[in-house]
Formats: sequence, C-alpha cells, structure tokens
Amino acid sequence: MYILYADDAGNTGTDYDNGQQPIFSLAGIIVDTDKWFALNEYITTRKNKILPEFASCEIHATEIYNGQNNKDKGYNFRKNTLAENLDILEQLVDLIVELKLPVLMFVVRKCNLKNYCQSKFGMGIKIDPYLIAFPYISLSFDYYIKNKSSNGMIFLDEQNALVNRIEDMLERLRLIEPADNKIRIDRIIERALFLESAKSNFIQLADICNFYINRYLSIKLGVAPTELKKKHIEKMYKKIEPLILKPIPNPEELREMLAFFDDNVELLDKK
Repeated sequence: MYILYADDAGNTGTDYDNGQQPIFSLAGIIVDTDKWFALNEYITTRKNKILPEFASCEIHATEIYNGQNNKDKGYNFRKNTLAENLDILEQLVDLIVELKLPVLMFVVRKCNLKNYCQSKFGMGIKIDPYLIAFPYISLSFDYYIKNKSSNGMIFLDEQNALVNRIEDMLERLRLIEPADNKIRIDRIIERALFLESAKSNFIQLADICNFYINRYLSIKLGVAPTELKKKHIEKMYKKIEPLILKPIPNPEELREMLAFFDDNVELLDKK
C-alpha cells in the first residue's frame, strides 16, 4: 500500500488578489508502506544530524527560510546567517532527493480562479483553492496506485476549516457513475486523514517540497525575492523537479472534473 502525505502553500483562502502569493499549491510525497519504518527512522536520524540543536522541533521551510525564532516550538533560526539557514534547507532537500520519494502536485493560479468564479457565478460564490486542488491531486494519486495494482491513503496537514468538505468531496468522487468514469476514485481507501505536522516526518518533507514548488512558480509570475534567495529557490526546485510526477490524466483535458465541480457547487462555496 502507498500513502500520500500532502501539504499546502500559498494558502490565503479566497483572497485571490494577494500579490505576494499569486498561486496556491498542494503537493505531497508518496511513501511505500513496506518501507515506512526504515524511511521514518532514517529521516529522524538525518534530521538530528542536520539540526542537532533543534532535533525535536517541527520542520517548516518558511520558518527556516525567514530566520524565525520560537521558544515554545523549540527553535531559533534567527541566530543563524541567511547562508546558514539556506544551507540547512539544502541539506533537507538533498535528503528528499536521496530518498527518491515521488512527488505529486497541483497548482491553482488565483487570478484564474477569480476569473472562473466571476464568469461562472458573478462572484456570488467564492471557492477556496484547496477545494480545487484536492480532487485533482487525489485523482493523480489514484491513477498512480492503480498502476501499481495497490491501494492507498491520503494524509494531510491539518485543515480544520475544510475537513468536512474535503471528506465529502473524496466520498463523492468514489460514487461517480459510470464505474469507468475518468475521475472515479476506487483505490484510495478510508477518508483523508489529518495529521499534526509536528508529529510526522513525511508531512514535514512534503512541506519542504511544496515550499520550493510554490516559491519557484511564484517567481515565474513576478514575485521577486532577493537575488541570493532567488538563486537558492531555483537551485532547490531543480533538485526536486525530477521527482515530480506528471499528472495523469492531463488536468487541462479533464472536462469530467469541471462537470463534477458544477454538480457539487455547494461543497465549493465558501461558507
């Protein structure tokens, strides 16, 4: 069996006009459960070597990247130089590359979603990008495990405000008729489970992957960090990029998903 551990980045809810966060991304790593214990132990060992002073702290790429200090969470990256913090992040990226964990991702350009809402609903309905990305990444994962003749589960970083709608959406994707519909999910078992990222090495690695996916694509849309950070982001993304799986089927050709959104608009509407 396989587990998809996924995390989000650029999450501003239905604020589509945030110039510093023009995209929402949902990305995750796929873990073979037969290798879970060995991988988890190895990740813990490597984390302790990379971050010996903060071995027990939760890894969040943004907090390291921005040099934050949080005594309650047990870390102080403010004492480091920027170069030192970027080196920590590069070591964590190298760990992901070393483990060769497949990466799934789906990106929503917020301006496109805003235009969709305006043209479809006259902005009477505003959709959280998470609820667009989740069914697409779930479907890609379902195709992946189907090709492996296996089953899988999805573990997500906590999303308290969206839990019920995410669970309902996954269940409705399972019930789609006919059985050979391109977007019917039949290999993902159970509901999506929500984890505290502090207690999951794999969610933390998903956070690292998604941080660079989101920042790299944001640069392409005109968000300009300092030159040092820009070069670092581009370098890290290029390391991760070979692990990113091409989505199956192509989202741009998947009219069935748009029909699914039309049929389930009450799940998408911001409450």
